Amino acid sequence: MAKHRMTILGAVHPDAMGLVEARDDIEFTVVDAALAPRDEIAAAIEGTHGIEVRTAKLDAELLGAVPDLKIVSRHGVGTDSVAVDHMTARGLPVAIAVGGNDRSVAEHTLTMMLWFARDMPLQHELGVAGDWTRREKLKAYDLEGRTLLIIGHGRIGRRVGELALAFGMRVLAYDPYISGVPDGIERVSDLEAALADADIVTVHVPKYAETTPLIGKSTVDAMRPDTVLINNARGGICDEDAVAAALHAGHLRGYGCDVFSTEPTPPENPILSAPRTLLSPHSAAMTPQGMRRMGMIAVQNVLDCFDGRLDPEMVFNRKELGW
Repeated sequence: MAKHRMTILGAVHPDAMGLVEARDDIEFTVVDAALAPRDEIAAAIEGTHGIEVRTAKLDAELLGAVPDLKIVSRHGVGTDSVAVDHMTARGLPVAIAVGGNDRSVAEHTLTMMLWFARDMPLQHELGVAGDWTRREKLKAYDLEGRTLLIIGHGRIGRRVGELALAFGMRVLAYDPYISGVPDGIERVSDLEAALADADIVTVHVPKYAETTPLIGKSTVDAMRPDTVLINNARGGICDEDAVAAALHAGHLRGYGCDVFSTEPTPPENPILSAPRTLLSPHSAAMTPQGMRRMGMIAVQNVLDCFDGRLDPEMVFNRKELGW
């Protein structure tokens, strides 16, 4: 019996590997390095039928050299590192790990919200110094009663909204592609007005041409000077030059960011030297639970494709494919 060939680009959770190892009809190759050199990636995917990928970039040239390819499955929900148009033109699915990282990214977002709301840098400074005399200088506030604007109300945005409601926040959702929102959340259609109304703005949209950038100078200018801006979606959605300029000018209370226009982040990125930032290295989903969920789903998507039962809900380009 001919075997399916599978390439795993970037190490996955052991339980996810167990799904592959349990199959005697699968030959697989694992490239441990999440950011392997291009020639190593090309060699690893040669002759493969299915690719599970974490962070490696798969452009049209690389994928075009794999004639028997049936699927690319992302270890996450972003697809900007995969040549989706190329896959679609060949009638091939690009799968995503639906439900794999929404909890982890949402909690990361709430962590950033609390960090700025409670003025944690000064809190820590005073605590280490044993300085009780400057506690009145703290600019901390409760999340309860504050207004949160969620731009992009997909799976992660909805999860953030649920957590924010539990804190007693007023939650606004802006997303022209949705028709309804859960109880307790206000759907808004006027983005500029909502930006001026929000204490915290958090972005959870896919990276498309129309969202790069979505948050630029005019958008930032529409926010109040005490607004917190958070981007845990994709690098490039927020214009880093505009955000850095606003931070230096004192126009934003803070900027929380897990994603950057170029990753790993080069030292010349203006956000790195801007004040009042909380930065993480694209790690919002990297909890043990999140990594297990994403790995299991991403690997299962490849296996399901081989078995002819891939769930259309897992396919990013299903509409274009007519699924």
